[in-house]
Amino acid sequence: MSDIANEAASSEVKRFLDGHFTNLESLELVSDLLRDEKRTHALLEQELNTAHESTQAVFTEARGIAKKVNDEALKLVDLHSKVVGSTADESVSAWQFRDGTEIMQLISLLAAKLGTYRKLNQAKEYIDVVVDIEQTKANAAQCLSMKDSRGVLDAYSHAVDVLFKQFGTGDLAQQQYLLEHIRMVVLDIWKGAESAAASTQNEALVRLGWPGKMDMSMASTIDAFDAGFSMLASLDCINRKNKSILMRSSTNVPANKTSPLPLEHLARAVDIRMRYHFESMRSTNRVDKPEWWLSQVLGMVRNIVPFLESHVQHIYEESQLPELDARNEFLQLVQPIIQRKLTNDRSEYLKSGFVISHVARELANFERTLCEVYFFDGPSILKHFLSDSDIFAAWVEAERANATAAYMETINDPGAFDLVYDDDVLGIDDAKPSRIAEKVVLLVEDVAERYSAVPSCMQRLQLLSTAQFPIIIALVEDVEEEIDEFNRISLAFIRESGIAGSVGSSANPGQSSFITQLSQLASWYQTIWYVEEAARDWNNSVLYVDMWDAVCRRAQVLDGGMDPRDWRDDCDSWDARDRRLLDEASQQEIKNIDWIDGGIWERTIGTLEKLKQRVLELISKAINKDIVGQLRAFRKKSNWVVDDEKTGSSFDVSVELSGALPGLAQVISSLANMLPFVAFTRLMRSLSSEIDIFITERVACAHSFNVGGGSQLALDVEAIGRVLTSSAPRADLRRPNQRVLPKANECALILSCSLDGTSSSSRSNNNNDNAIPLALNEWGHAIASVSTDSQEAQQVLKKLGISHISVKEARRLIEIRVDFTDAVSD
Repeated sequence: MSDIANEAASSEVKRFLDGHFTNLESLELVSDLLRDEKRTHALLEQELNTAHESTQAVFTEARGIAKKVNDEALKLVDLHSKVVGSTADESVSAWQFRDGTEIMQLISLLAAKLGTYRKLNQAKEYIDVVVDIEQTKANAAQCLSMKDSRGVLDAYSHAVDVLFKQFGTGDLAQQQYLLEHIRMVVLDIWKGAESAAASTQNEALVRLGWPGKMDMSMASTIDAFDAGFSMLASLDCINRKNKSILMRSSTNVPANKTSPLPLEHLARAVDIRMRYHFESMRSTNRVDKPEWWLSQVLGMVRNIVPFLESHVQHIYEESQLPELDARNEFLQLVQPIIQRKLTNDRSEYLKSGFVISHVARELANFERTLCEVYFFDGPSILKHFLSDSDIFAAWVEAERANATAAYMETINDPGAFDLVYDDDVLGIDDAKPSRIAEKVVLLVEDVAERYSAVPSCMQRLQLLSTAQFPIIIALVEDVEEEIDEFNRISLAFIRESGIAGSVGSSANPGQSSFITQLSQLASWYQTIWYVEEAARDWNNSVLYVDMWDAVCRRAQVLDGGMDPRDWRDDCDSWDARDRRLLDEASQQEIKNIDWIDGGIWERTIGTLEKLKQRVLELISKAINKDIVGQLRAFRKKSNWVVDDEKTGSSFDVSVELSGALPGLAQVISSLANMLPFVAFTRLMRSLSSEIDIFITERVACAHSFNVGGGSQLALDVEAIGRVLTSSAPRADLRRPNQRVLPKANECALILSCSLDGTSSSSRSNNNNDNAIPLALNEWGHAIASVSTDSQEAQQVLKKLGISHISVKEARRLIEIRVDFTDAVSD
């Protein structure tokens, strides 16, 4: 009968559980069935006590039977060992005891009683947990209605403890409905407590005047804020303490956050406010005006940071949360608001790369303000924004396309190489930019200004390679093309009617076609020089020095004989490793000191310098050829043996030279205005050397002279030297005539030297300032004689003040002095 009763009780319990607790919704009926279940619980306890007494009696009886069976078995084993052998024999395992029906019935009875007991006990524990968690939920609701924050926190803490106990013990599969119910209760208490505390905190924040300047004189409102803040901090402490169980049990309670809960709610209030500006039709939501919505964020920060520093930090330090800077943490919590704004506008950014540039610059200014004013130490929004490869690619393409279009528009203008400023605007030592040169420099500097705030060095280098270098390369190629075209035109055809013929012409007074061509060459020189000087300044600026430093350190790490100037070769294939080396390489020291003297623009400067030198050589070649051509008549003059009686006391420049001097003066004067002083000086030295050699070899040493002809030559050389020196841009920069044409002057000295110390020529009388102190008869024989050692002859010439012409040339000059040779032969 007892077995039947136990089975009936077990079946009844099972039917009750299966009938009333089949799903989550059925748990809501617990409060209504609680009274009936208590009566049922009492009956179950009575049956449980009866079953327990029966079980104890059965246990006693079973122990006696088991002991008796064990004793009889030992006796049989002893008897068997005597008859058969040792108990270690393998046949022992085949020994069969007598029929064990009675003991098996006893064991079955015990198992049935034990199973029934366990089920009844499990049901009792189940009901106890349900009753406990429901009472906790009711207490939490009551405390919330009474604004008892301490009671709410205790209820929430107790509910989490109940979850921990149930989740850590028992069969989770059998308790899934109970655990789900506990999870829901924990989450409900959490939501209610968090909502109430956050509401109290936010309402107090609004009453204090936020988002405007906050009024700290309202004590009751501040107390309310403190209560809400402290309750949120306590909830956060409970979550952090029970982080593992809350996450394992999937309660949806945010227990894995690193930021303090009360500060998150402060930031959430900011988020709500910023949505009004960021996601509405207001003007502050314009995509192309990021400074408008960023100013709203800065205004909010400006209003709330003093409150954080003076009040919130103190409350936070009284909580049990980890130590932190409330101001800095709050600023970090504001960043996702800005990132969401950037994400929402991403599609619009991709349509205009220059809007991306503008946003990047404003974000850089925003972050600079946070760092310098509020000492913010957190992740960079700008870096996160530009880490989007599509965003950055759109910016790079926009920079490239704009620079290319602006350059092509300027270079295609017929006046691209016209100088921008008048001659009197800039000094003689300043580069005078052409329109295309000024445009190129402005384009490069504008691009640099836009990306100077980019935190990634690799991205700055990519912009440099894609948007800046191609502009310089295009300019170099276009100037080279102009030079090649100029070289295809023979200089012989450049002069239409000669310099002298064009000077003072009615069509273009004072301007020849040759001067026009020189002006064109000079504009190319000025263009290249202006860009070169700008590139030298760029190379020494902080922006490019830092970039060069990163490139050198990357080359040092990669090794393999890499030259840092070759960084552009693999710029398009840079990966995450290159980004790390370029952006974080500042921790390493550059070992190769040869790299330090270089720079990002080093090769560009070298290219421009070579091109500038090429243009200068072309100008020099054109001038030298033209001037020597104009002196052709002077070279062909043969009447250097002058009859003083016929010429009288005339003291004029040779007729053959007088026609070429105005043209020579015009060319030199034009060059002085067209070119910088350094280039002009270099050209004048080359021209002076060319004329000096021309007069020495093609005039002085090529004709016969007497003292009168020598004096005429001295006069002509002085006139040429005066033209060469008088056109210098500043008087203090002019050189003496003797230094301009040193060999020609010495030739004139020898050819105009008197035979016996007295001059019969009026020309020589008027040109005796630099005359040789001795008569030609006194030293001419020593030089002319082939028996005189060359070194001795050189010493004689040196004492006479002649040091630029050779002994051979001096002998040649003495030989062509017909008055001296005639006297010797006589």
